[in-house]
Amino acid sequence: MTDVATTVVTGSQPEVAPRQRRHNVALWLSVGWLILVIASAVLAPWLGFIDDPHKPLSGQPEEGPGWSNWFGTDQLGRDMFARSVWGGRLSLSIAGPAVGIGIVVGGVLGVMAGYFGKWIDLGISSVVNVALALPALVFALFIVTVLGQSYWNVTIAVTILTIPAIARIARAQALRFAAREFVTVADMMGAKWPRLLFREVLPNVVPALASIAFLAMGIVIIAEGSLSFIGVSVGSPSITWGNILSAGKGRLEDAPHIALITGGVMFVTLMALNFVGDELLRRLDVREARI
Repeated sequence: MTDVATTVVTGSQPEVAPRQRRHNVALWLSVGWLILVIASAVLAPWLGFIDDPHKPLSGQPEEGPGWSNWFGTDQLGRDMFARSVWGGRLSLSIAGPAVGIGIVVGGVLGVMAGYFGKWIDLGISSVVNVALALPALVFALFIVTVLGQSYWNVTIAVTILTIPAIARIARAQALRFAAREFVTVADMMGAKWPRLLFREVLPNVVPALASIAFLAMGIVIIAEGSLSFIGVSVGSPSITWGNILSAGKGRLEDAPHIALITGGVMFVTLMALNFVGDELLRRLDVREARI
């Protein structure tokens, strides 16, 4: 009885606290992993312990992980740790601009649709619905096939994939905040639509778009990796996580580390992005409205 009374009076939740602590630990581990991956990718050219990813015979061909080659070597004896770092560098350099442009373009379109409504909303929503109905990977494959395999063409293809989904989220957030009291008061005080849109609505949508960016990064990395896996992404000698997996898929019996370790790095990175994005969405109470 005393324990129950103490719990009621103090408002403590002994069953929730440990779960929340575990959740926070997972969040910080995810953030730490992302910082490590991004820092390694950005600083790769200046980090002395990262070997040349194209240098053959850095060790025995298809040698397993060891002190000299942490992730082992591939069929040509190239260091798989270096190739994983540089593969992440290119994959992230495609995902970063793609998500950034997608946030700007999709965010503006979504906010305009949610704020103005009527025929503007109808027009933008119709285009978004059509884009979301298309199979994403097939659409990206078509774009790269038509434009050709290059860094910029792959970036364009995956950027186009991000815009409709981000526009949907931005529209949902604009609908929420356009109906809030502070927007109504500013409107009654004679504020014009540019001020209402860019000073009242848009700043409240930006945090939601920032949280969506983590989830979009994961989607773009998967899309680019899928294109690389089937051989239609950035061409050789460029390195991405996807083409490392593609090169290692035929050696799973003799040298499974070639694909599995890099695949594990990619998997953990995607999990970290999704976890951080989901946590931000939960804390910011981001909701999606039907378009």
